[in-house]
Amino acid sequence: MENEKRVEFQQESWVMESLGCKYTGEGGVLKVSHGALVVMKARRSGTLYTLLGSTVIGVAVVSRSNKSNSDITKLWHMRLGHMNEKGLSILSKRGLLCGQSTENIELCEHCMFGKQKRVSFKSPAIHRTKFTLDYIHSDLWCPSRTPSKGGARYMLTFIDDYSRKVWVYFLKNKSDVFLTFKQWKVLIEKQTGK
Repeated sequence: MENEKRVEFQQESWVMESLGCKYTGEGGVLKVSHGALVVMKARRSGTLYTLLGSTVIGVAVVSRSNKSNSDITKLWHMRLGHMNEKGLSILSKRGLLCGQSTENIELCEHCMFGKQKRVSFKSPAIHRTKFTLDYIHSDLWCPSRTPSKGGARYMLTFIDDYSRKVWVYFLKNKSDVFLTFKQWKVLIEKQTGK
């Protein structure tokens, strides 16, 4: 299986014991525990044990396994909130990564998505308005978790591009937007004659 890792316990078991790990074998299954917590399980096949799943804590990783330094680096990279290589290297030199050394971090998909920024538009939209009410922006902010004292959960805004004047309306329901727009339009037409 892809997720199974082969672990050899013959010569390096004393390292795990010195870290407080205990292991028991029964019925072809080896359990490694650290206190009351079962850290890892392995099934015997021949003279090797095949790791079932993954280790729970880093204590068991010190056993001889086919885990390379790049796997350990990736594990610590994820454990420490996707820390960069320089930070991991400093922690490794100070002995804060359970005595494990680190390498270059391989391509991390999560870091790429997290640090990616949106591509801006090719040319910004420029509105060359010369008079009020030539261009109106509108936005609906919705829904608020906590309603206002009047029971409103939505906020509708109209912004004049030329004067930057803002009209704000508080609404109880999203379905009130069109009615509010019609009322605002009548108000503006009466006030400005436009």
